[in-house]
Amino acid sequence: MKHYEELSGGEGRRVFYRAERFDAKTLMRSISPIVNVENQSFDLFDLSMSGISFVSPENTAWLDEMNKDVPVKVKLGSSEVFAGNGKIRRIEPFEDQHKIAIELTKGFLDIQHILEQHDDLVLQKTIASGLADQTHLVPAEYKQVIGDAVYMLRSVRQLLDKVERDLGQEDSRREERIKDIVLACEEKAFARWKEISRECLRITDTIRGNSEAVAAAKRYTELLLTPELMPGASWNRAYSKPLGYPGDYQVMNYAYNLALEGTTAYEKFCHRLGTSTGEFIATRMTMTKQMIAGLSSAAASRGQKNFKVASLGCGPAQEVANFLKSTPLPIEMEFTLIDQDHDALSYAYKNTYPEVARLDGRASVKCLHATFLEFLATGKLFKKLEKQDLIYAVGLADYLGEKRATKLVTDLYANLSPGGTILIGCMRTSEISLEWQVEYVADWTLVHRDETEMIELTRNIDPAATREVVADSTGHCHLLIVTKPE
Repeated sequence: MKHYEELSGGEGRRVFYRAERFDAKTLMRSISPIVNVENQSFDLFDLSMSGISFVSPENTAWLDEMNKDVPVKVKLGSSEVFAGNGKIRRIEPFEDQHKIAIELTKGFLDIQHILEQHDDLVLQKTIASGLADQTHLVPAEYKQVIGDAVYMLRSVRQLLDKVERDLGQEDSRREERIKDIVLACEEKAFARWKEISRECLRITDTIRGNSEAVAAAKRYTELLLTPELMPGASWNRAYSKPLGYPGDYQVMNYAYNLALEGTTAYEKFCHRLGTSTGEFIATRMTMTKQMIAGLSSAAASRGQKNFKVASLGCGPAQEVANFLKSTPLPIEMEFTLIDQDHDALSYAYKNTYPEVARLDGRASVKCLHATFLEFLATGKLFKKLEKQDLIYAVGLADYLGEKRATKLVTDLYANLSPGGTILIGCMRTSEISLEWQVEYVADWTLVHRDETEMIELTRNIDPAATREVVADSTGHCHLLIVTKPE
C-alpha cells in the first residue's frame, strides 16, 4: 500500500486532468456507434464522459464550425443513446482523413449506461436472429436427406446402446465385443453415409450462389445433424476448434492413429466415422513421405551430398517421422518444420527427434514458429533459410483464395535450389468431394479446386518448370508438383 506522499501527480500537459477515453470499436464490438453532427453521420472513433471524436473524409469542411455550439447525437443502430451539444475543439490528420474532436457543452455520456444499452440491443438482435425461421429457404429434398441421416445415426445409437446394456460389466471380452459390433456397424452405415454425403453435395451445389439459402441450409444442418455426431472425438474437435482454428494437429493425429476413441460404443462409432471422412489426411501424408523418399534418393544418385526439406504449416509432421524411421537414409537430410501452432511444433519435434538422435548426424530437424501472416509473406520468411531441394505445404492452400495461393506458390518456387520441387496440397472438386461434410456439418471452410485451377496457381512461374497434378487414392485431395529446371 502506498503512502499519500508516494502518489505522483501528472507531468507537463498531463497536469490537466482529462476524462478517460475509450476506443468505441473495442468497447462496443457488436454494434458500431454512430455520431450525428450537423445532420451528417460518422462512425464514432472514441468517447469519454465529456467528449467524442470521429473520423471524417478529408474533403469535408469543419474549420468554419470550430468552437461553435452544434447539436450532437449518438446512436446504436436505430436507438438514440445520447442527444446534447458540443463544440469542435480539434481537427487533426488521421491516415487519409481527418479526426474531429468534440467537447460536450450540454449533457454528458453515461458510458456504463450506454454499454448496458449496447448489450441489451445485442441480446435482442441475437434472440431475433436465433429464433428467425429461415427453414423456408432450405430445399425440401435437403431436409429429407438430413432427416434420413439423423434417422440412420439414431438407429445406430439405439442398436449400440442395447448391445452395451446386454453385455455384462464383468464380461472379460466386453471391450473386444463392443469393438466387433462397432466395426460391424461401419460396413453398412459408412456406405449409407457416403450416399447421403453425395446427395447433400449435389443439392447444396444448386444453391451455391444464394448466400441466404446456403446460410439457412448450413444452420439447419448444424442444429439437426451435427449434434448427432458430436459424441465422436474427431467430429467434436473439428467442429468446436479448441485451439481456435480448424484442422489442428490433433485432428490430423486422429486420422493417422485410427484408434477407437471414446467411452461408449456410439462415441467410438462416431469417431470412426469422422476419421473415415478424414482418410485423405493419412493418404496425403503417405504421398508426401513417398515424395521425400523418391526425391532424396534421386539426389543421392546424382552425387548430391545433402537434401534440404522445408514444410510450411507442418502440423505434427508425421511424414517426416515416418521417413526418418526408414533405414538407411539415402542421403543426409535437413528438415525445417514451420507452423503457427507452438504445440504442433512441440509435438513434431518430440516425434522426430528420437529418430534424429538414432541416425547420429545423418539427419537434422529444426522448427520455426511463424504466424499465419508470415505464412502469407513467404518470400520474407524463407530469406531466413538456405535454398531448399523440396518445399511442401500440403494443408495451407485450402485456406487461401486464388490470389494468395498463387503468390504462395510463386514465393515457394523462388526459394528452391535448381532442380528443386514444390508440393502443394489442396482439396479436390469432384462429385465425391468432402465439401458438404466439412463445410455444412463441421463448420470447416476449405477451398476446393479442380486440376485446371491447381495448374493455374503456377501462372507466374518459369514456363520451363514441369507441372503435374496427382490425386490421392481417396479422390478427395490432390497434389500440385512443380519442379525447377536444373
